[in-house]
Amino acid sequence: MDTPEYSDAPIEVEQAKPIISIVGRPNVGKSTLYNRLTRSRDAIVDDRPGVTRDRMVGVGRIGDKPYWAVDTGGIESDNEEIHSLMKYQVDQAMQDSDAVIFIVDARDGATPVDFEIAAMLRRNKKSNIYLAINKAEGLDKEMTASEFYQLGLSQPHTISGKNGDGVNRLLNLVLSETDGHESNYDIPSGVAKLAIVGRPNVGKSTLVNTLVGEERVVVYDMPGTTRDSIHVPFKFNEKEYVLIDTAGMRKKSRVDDRVEMFSVMKTLRAVEMAQVVAVVLDAQEDIVEQDNRLINLVFNSGRSLMILVNKWDGMTQYERDQIEAKIDRKFRYMGNIPIVFISAKYGKGVQAIMPYVDKLYASAMTDMGTGEVNRILKEAEEKRNPPMIGANRIKLKFAHQGGMNPPHVIIHGNQLDKLPKTYSRYLSNTFERAFDMVGTKVKISLKTSLNPFEKPDKVSRKSKDHVKWRGRKKN
Repeated sequence: MDTPEYSDAPIEVEQAKPIISIVGRPNVGKSTLYNRLTRSRDAIVDDRPGVTRDRMVGVGRIGDKPYWAVDTGGIESDNEEIHSLMKYQVDQAMQDSDAVIFIVDARDGATPVDFEIAAMLRRNKKSNIYLAINKAEGLDKEMTASEFYQLGLSQPHTISGKNGDGVNRLLNLVLSETDGHESNYDIPSGVAKLAIVGRPNVGKSTLVNTLVGEERVVVYDMPGTTRDSIHVPFKFNEKEYVLIDTAGMRKKSRVDDRVEMFSVMKTLRAVEMAQVVAVVLDAQEDIVEQDNRLINLVFNSGRSLMILVNKWDGMTQYERDQIEAKIDRKFRYMGNIPIVFISAKYGKGVQAIMPYVDKLYASAMTDMGTGEVNRILKEAEEKRNPPMIGANRIKLKFAHQGGMNPPHVIIHGNQLDKLPKTYSRYLSNTFERAFDMVGTKVKISLKTSLNPFEKPDKVSRKSKDHVKWRGRKKN
């Protein structure tokens, strides 16, 4: 295996979605607010001891502004470590987030625990802090807010996470004042950014050191990067790469396992900034739900994905066959995702990783060409016709590329808002095969062309190009 070399190439970090964390006591409505911010229940769950319930992470959007929302969870009052664990959760939320929403209960008033959390938040210098008074429906807003001024934080915002009152107003304020981090560093064009992610103790740090060379690693936090996200430029076979490591490049003896409990936020940013993501699994352990969720998160993000099964050494052939069969069964629906079996500790199989990174990067950055895209679309339509809607068949008129990482195809036609998801997946798979993509899903967007002579009550309300009719509607 060729020895990677450390490179002094400057690094550019792309503008990332802001991370908004929700902190507060138990039962003040954090989960309700989280569900409203994300408009879904998609989440990554970490059921570590010491955390009173699962931590939830999801993506939300208001207008054209996307963001990560993180529900840090509450701590039960009968927990003997309540103060240390509470301080840990709030400290980590402040360090790893761009904004923190501190939520309190309007009906309970300001409690001693609220004062303790507020004291920690006042010492924070990194994140914007917003005080949200929840469950304020039916109460006098000014009278309710007056009690919470004594917490010594910013202007209180009365909301109802249940009904949504005041939530959009608060979120608009948060996003207007939280612009993320500046990108002041240049990275040579054509350089692949590789993120290595996975559960704690699956061998991420060992793999990083094997790839980069433990004696050559320089650990530093670049200005403008996400907190605790380490960017390491290096060379392999005289080719430049940038490694995004979420493990912090620390030796195992220096890793505090509690620090890993909040690694999800760092993982989200690492995935967002990369073109290629390698998810590391532990062959010695069963594939757990957190592995499934992490792989699905990367897959749904559109980043080119590969799966590395670590600690492969020392297993019998029967055990290896069982692992291979299980992975194939669980992730077959994702298509041609490369699966590489390695031993990071002994360097076995690691030499196969970087050639796959090149293929995955090339797939993510595929320039399809408008003519080729339309030729493939026409062939796909002839091979498998779109379904009929009433007396008319859905028509695909033309298409063009809308972007890269992931490759994005925008298709124009009639009644596309009624096109089944199965047909969209068929088109996505067709483009992937035609351009010989590896570990990469093509994103399909549909734009319906409206008939200006069609009656307004028949115009699809789902279309973004909905026509506003000013004439009187005939009876």
